[in-house]
Amino acid sequence: MIDSLLLKLDEVVADRGVFLQEKEQQIAEIKEKQKKASSNEERYGLYGELFEVYKNYQMDSALFVANARIKTAEMIDNPRYQLISSMNLAEVMIGTGMYKEAFDLLDNQSREIQTIDVLTYRYHLYHSLYVLMMDYSISEKQKEEYKQLSVQYKDSILSVLSDDQIGWHMVSTTRLLAENRTEEALEMGLACYSRFGVSNQSIAMSAYTLAEVCRQMGNREEEKKYLAISALGDLRGAVKEYISLRDLALMLYEDGDIARAYDYTKCAMEDAIFCNARLRALEISQILPIINESYDLKMQREKDRLASLLGVISLLSLFLMGALLYIYKQLKALSVTRKRLKQSNSDLEIFNANLNKLNRELSESNLVKEEYIGYVFSMCSAYIDKMEDFRKKTNRKLRAGQIEELLRNTSSSSLVSDELKEFHLSFDTIFLKLYPTFIDEFNSLLLPEEAVVPREGDLLTPELRIFALVRLGISDSAKIADFLHYSTQTVYNYRLKVRNKSRLPKDEFSDAVNRIGRIVM
Repeated sequence: MIDSLLLKLDEVVADRGVFLQEKEQQIAEIKEKQKKASSNEERYGLYGELFEVYKNYQMDSALFVANARIKTAEMIDNPRYQLISSMNLAEVMIGTGMYKEAFDLLDNQSREIQTIDVLTYRYHLYHSLYVLMMDYSISEKQKEEYKQLSVQYKDSILSVLSDDQIGWHMVSTTRLLAENRTEEALEMGLACYSRFGVSNQSIAMSAYTLAEVCRQMGNREEEKKYLAISALGDLRGAVKEYISLRDLALMLYEDGDIARAYDYTKCAMEDAIFCNARLRALEISQILPIINESYDLKMQREKDRLASLLGVISLLSLFLMGALLYIYKQLKALSVTRKRLKQSNSDLEIFNANLNKLNRELSESNLVKEEYIGYVFSMCSAYIDKMEDFRKKTNRKLRAGQIEELLRNTSSSSLVSDELKEFHLSFDTIFLKLYPTFIDEFNSLLLPEEAVVPREGDLLTPELRIFALVRLGISDSAKIADFLHYSTQTVYNYRLKVRNKSRLPKDEFSDAVNRIGRIVM
């Protein structure tokens, strides 16, 4: 059962772009209806539909829609609409980790409106806040206090829902689980899954609740089964903010299924970054050893393939030397090529060592690690593809006796130059995705007439690139030089030149750079 589910999940992970297109089509249809809306009442309802689509898909868009819905509710002058819209905003704040702001917003809301939908929504939001705060509390006393508060809000939710709703069944299941009544919780959870598991969303939610029950019962195989079912529901529904796939990846890692755990973790991280779900990205980054071990395993397999290739080349060279004396010069050229291949392997090992070091440094930075994990994934995958393509081309040319052409190809320095340009472009792109206002904020630290502006077609200048690394916590000039393939003196000169243009005292400039893009919570 679990094997067939995992095979289905592999297919869905690989083809999740199809479900993404369906989600985008759904969004486009709602937006098209908005353009044709003839009243604020209709616009308010369509904003509600759009919020439901965005809240687990793209947090930034959900935030925009929530604020737009608040403005529309104010124009209608409907207190109930205004209240629900503000709770939409609080829900986005919870999803992005802004717990204090969410509490402030909820605590300051009017309690005059006591309809079932308003009460259910409010209780749900408070319940979510206390559950999250319980999970991340360090103090056992605080954890217990938050747990009791979450249980109280479970009771509040149950008091306003009816037993023919999925929410009543799911909350009842978790309520029984909180009391360690696991057998009853399992019975309730199975009934909920059987009765309401019809849509991708309801399947994902009810299956994850069952996985929690199985976890508390110690039934590992059933937990994996329901996590896989929940992940299938999330991915088919193009949900980007989820937990099930991450939890399943960790269990598979513990079971020794490293390759699948790697793929699932990569998928979960990419979706969390796409959604801008910082809490989920932080949770995923805590299982970084999965990524490192998976990467090391893949690198070892690649080294084994290269070693096998070199063995074949060596045997072929000996055969050609004995049988074909007239190509003696070509064989010498092949020997030189072999040495260059060995040097390439040595360079690759150095590169891998630097990459591992970069991974360790990224793991210490909570602000940027989630983006750069995805970046490392893409870069390593592309580099492996290029090495495999280079191996195939070299093998074909050797078999065809095209030694001179092979020499010309391997003698050119354009390959390294092109790779370096692509590396700089990739770095610039990912950094500006993290800190889109970096250039403007950096120039605000300089004298107005000394602003640094990238040339047309470039994203960052060498000066901006150097101080981008400083912003990421790499302050040593030698390390910056190694990373960007500049000379140490060049880095030193650029840093000195820019500090001389600063409108701040020199000893305050680096601290100011490190504060660029910082979010005040």
